[in-house]
Amino acid sequence: MSDMRKFKSERDIQAGLIACLKQRSFSEITIDNICEQAMVGRSTFYHHYTDKYALLEAMVARRAATFDQLLGVRLATPADDEPLLVLYRALVDDAPTIVALLQVHERSGDLSQSYLHILAKHADHLLPQANLPIPRSFALELYSSTALTAIRWALVNGDAQSISQFMNRLMRDVISKEA
Repeated sequence: MSDMRKFKSERDIQAGLIACLKQRSFSEITIDNICEQAMVGRSTFYHHYTDKYALLEAMVARRAATFDQLLGVRLATPADDEPLLVLYRALVDDAPTIVALLQVHERSGDLSQSYLHILAKHADHLLPQANLPIPRSFALELYSSTALTAIRWALVNGDAQSISQFMNRLMRDVISKEA
């Protein structure tokens, strides 16, 4: 199979899953549903993925890796609002897929948990310089969950500018407070 054909088949199958997620929960989706939405045969699906969980895992892994990479750039300069806007802009083209995948909570693929873990990992690099009046683990969890909420909200509603400014102020306030 040519690379272009493989790419198109995988793209169509992934789009098929996202279309299905707009209609029902992941647990209710069958391979037939995905194939129907993707307009591919079952044999094409199974040529690329062993099951719907492998499809989900591949989609989550790709988006988590991209997010991790983008966040590394964004957190390098937390005082500047522009890097967070760059993060939103980098994610916005894939927003419908990201938003749909954030709603799926399966052991084999949970984008929400992946994003929370990545957010905490990157925020952890900023906190060594801060003397916090609260437990470090609480600060990381608070930032991660708040940042994920802000990212999801901005992707759904499109108001990245004000959300970016708010999140940067919040992070600066958290890491600038001393015990």
